[in-house]
Amino acid sequence: MHRPRPSYFFRLARGFSAPSRSFVATRHVGNAMANLVDAAKAADIASKPELSINPELPQKVSFTNSSDNGAECTLDVQGEAGVELYRDAMTLSSETTGRRSFPYHYLRDLCRCPKCVDPHSKQRSFRTSDIPKDIAPRHVKWDGERLEVQWSQDIPEYPDSHTSSWDYQYLKRPFINTHAIKTKSTYPLRWGSVWMQRRQHWISYQDYMENDVKFAAAMRNLSRMGLIFVKNIPESREMVEKLATRMGPLRNSFYGPTWDVRTVPEAKNVAYTNQFLGFHMDLMYMNEPPGYQLLHCLENSCEGGESLFADAFRAADIMSYEHPRDFQTLTRHQLGYEYIHDDQIYYNHWPVFDYDRKINSMRRVNYSPPFQSPLPPYSNGEHTHSGFVALKRALTNFTRLLESDLSVFELKLNPGECAIFANRRVVHARRQFNMTGGSRWLAGAYVDEDALLSRFAVCQKKHPITWRAADPMADIHSHRSQKANAAQAEKTVEVESVDAQPL
Repeated sequence: MHRPRPSYFFRLARGFSAPSRSFVATRHVGNAMANLVDAAKAADIASKPELSINPELPQKVSFTNSSDNGAECTLDVQGEAGVELYRDAMTLSSETTGRRSFPYHYLRDLCRCPKCVDPHSKQRSFRTSDIPKDIAPRHVKWDGERLEVQWSQDIPEYPDSHTSSWDYQYLKRPFINTHAIKTKSTYPLRWGSVWMQRRQHWISYQDYMENDVKFAAAMRNLSRMGLIFVKNIPESREMVEKLATRMGPLRNSFYGPTWDVRTVPEAKNVAYTNQFLGFHMDLMYMNEPPGYQLLHCLENSCEGGESLFADAFRAADIMSYEHPRDFQTLTRHQLGYEYIHDDQIYYNHWPVFDYDRKINSMRRVNYSPPFQSPLPPYSNGEHTHSGFVALKRALTNFTRLLESDLSVFELKLNPGECAIFANRRVVHARRQFNMTGGSRWLAGAYVDEDALLSRFAVCQKKHPITWRAADPMADIHSHRSQKANAAQAEKTVEVESVDAQPL
């Protein structure tokens, strides 16, 4: 928040020896204060003059709020903390928090007391539009870590005793945006075939369902890698629903809440044949494609039918460095996807790369060649040859990177095993299989992205130590730290050895 321009202000000087001090500040507009402000500007005094306050005596200073209604405010500031009151905002400061300004209307809207937010439903009982524009503090208490404000000219029907209170950490981050990516530890961790061969994450069905700590570790790996596996699943068609609902509600579609991948005659989906199925993502023709997919193996005794996975985020990252023009092409140009049968007609279009420039990170990848529609126009509502050439080159490079041996992780799921993966990040495929010597049957389900983002946030909140320790990079960082410490120790020994030599 920007520092407000003061009209009339009161500042508590730092450095008082008393552990707690109280003042009464009444703000009035007057020539004396106006002259003081003008003098400060003329003298170019840091933007505001600092008033000398004797902590042993109660002090009164006058101000007028935005509606020109006078208000009286009592201040209780402890230790080295500081408070500055302005017409429409206050600035808090301390050695640990630094300085930050908060408008009064923002603080009032942030109140989480039981009268403002029901403690059971967690729903607000007032509207932002209910807050008077001339809201002001009646009493402020600030100790450098916790702020309490009693309000003057509050929302009608609220008592004069109504008080809002917050820890400073909450003021800094009052909501959890599960879609935001802010730190390196929350970025998706790009992987190739070698990395996944060595670090694939498996969890037993019993631990997945009954052990919250190990489940949180699995969710941590899913959040970072976009792909995990469950083993030792009981032999039952109903298990895929139990696995899915452990993470969040099932995502329904015209395939049903859960569905089967097995060969059927005259299949309406190539997945229901024994043919090779290339890399793709599911339901790209819908307005909100599912965020996560589960494939639970029930039978897989036939020859072939191996599952293939690749990290589309990794391929996109490589393109951004090696083929920046092609990368830009796939962020701008959209491909269409369709599902057209007698009883269903679906269509949508997306850029291949959904890149968020605000956070410089890939949000999603949209890629499903088996379900592509006729090409949308390239530019200006027309299909140009130059546009096709640019798109073909970009898609060719992207496909080459996806299908590289360095990208593809391959395994044959056994009965009782399940793959869980991010549908808008990890592409999946299947090798052709021979039906004459066995059978192949997988049960599938979808869970929306919002449900998983919520589950990740809950796991991180309830099991913070496990969340950090289960990071796929945790042991690598630990190893690097140990090597750095060992190297530093060797240098220290060498220096001490040199210093110990006689002259």
